[in-house]
Amino acid sequence: MNWLADQTWAFAWMMWVAVFVSLPFTTFVILAGLQTIPGEVYEAARVDGSGTLRTYFAITLPLLRPALMVAAIINVINVFNSFPIIWAMTQGGPGHATDTTTTFMYKVAFLDQHVGESAAMAAVNFALVLTLVLIYLRAVRRREETL
Repeated sequence: MNWLADQTWAFAWMMWVAVFVSLPFTTFVILAGLQTIPGEVYEAARVDGSGTLRTYFAITLPLLRPALMVAAIINVINVFNSFPIIWAMTQGGPGHATDTTTTFMYKVAFLDQHVGESAAMAAVNFALVLTLVLIYLRAVRRREETL
């Protein structure tokens, strides 16, 4: 079976590759976030009689939220930079099932020869990435304020 020729399977494989590529970075960000949580907080929770589940949901997860936010935003930004992987695997096909904004812009500009439309899409794409970068910077600033 040609896994990349079927719309459902092609999209599933593209998602699997995206997760596989982003897993090391996300793991390091979560590990860095866990290392910033002071041990005294966990000790105080143990003294207060907090169980494992309660400690996770009341301490670990809220204190890890800034790191998770940073990881999520950077991974979303990386989706816009996934052109080589998508183009090598499916070229946005079958049809447009695995197209992202960058692969679609490439098709419009170089295959359909509509450079003006592609330039307009590039401007919108730039605005989207810029918005995500501003959200990222805001999350980082908020994280620095909590430390």
